[in-house]
Amino acid sequence: MTAEECLEVKAVLRMRERQVLSDLFMREAESAVKACPHCDSFHIAKAGSKDGRQRFKCKACSKTFNALTGRPLARLRKADKHIENGQCMVEGLSIRKTARILGVSLPTAFLWRHRFLAAPRAVQPRQLTGVVEADETFFLESFKGQRGGLPRPPKKRGMPASKAGLSVEQIPMLVARDRSSSATLTAVLPSRKAKDIGDRLLPLLSTDSVLCSDGASAYRIIGKTKGIEVKSTPAKKAAGVYHINNVNAYDSRLKSWMFRFKGVATKYLDNYLGWHRMIDKSASLDVQVFLSASFS
Repeated sequence: MTAEECLEVKAVLRMRERQVLSDLFMREAESAVKACPHCDSFHIAKAGSKDGRQRFKCKACSKTFNALTGRPLARLRKADKHIENGQCMVEGLSIRKTARILGVSLPTAFLWRHRFLAAPRAVQPRQLTGVVEADETFFLESFKGQRGGLPRPPKKRGMPASKAGLSVEQIPMLVARDRSSSATLTAVLPSRKAKDIGDRLLPLLSTDSVLCSDGASAYRIIGKTKGIEVKSTPAKKAAGVYHINNVNAYDSRLKSWMFRFKGVATKYLDNYLGWHRMIDKSASLDVQVFLSASFS
């Protein structure tokens, strides 16, 4: 075969591979359907198919649905491109690069990104045990993409905060990491108060854990509330095994990864945190694992 023919064959094989993977994910999703998404009834039956997707009918409420009804990816078009979109997200590509590769508009690439991140956003550790490091990091408040109703005058991308140091312009984000399992909680906080940190952290801490922090009073209050030991050390120092070096390293990786997006709107920050948790958790994250999480 000539070089041109080889390229054509490769393109056809890639397209076929995407179709096979897409069909595989849909079959898995269809086999997992056990109840009606409208009324939670288990009395359902198959009701033909539409566009190659199995439909079901609920005998209790008489409504029909498919495997994606009620899920983040419901009603998305161009399903044959979702595999390639997942690959772009595994690689951490920007919206513009993703749109160019997929041959879709910027709004479509943006919509797909945040639909695909709706499920991973909610995936957090179920429990943090042993030595748990916790600290906050900060992102400058951003209204990127918002055209009206700003609480402050608009500014150009890349401009620093109007106030030096920590202020209301800096959005706090909690990072708590289980040192033994590397399970990591990341969450945007309303404030650095003990109540707001405790609402996210307390339900996950086991009673036998040891909480390491940078000395902020909020963590001492949380420790007393939970009845656990709190070890406070300066941010860049260590007292034997009690330090927050792992959290600091995670903060560094997160911000280096976020830099490629040239600023993220604060209202979408939780989506990006879920995205990064998936990437950071596995050094060999592939498109199948990513899509399995997005289809859930």
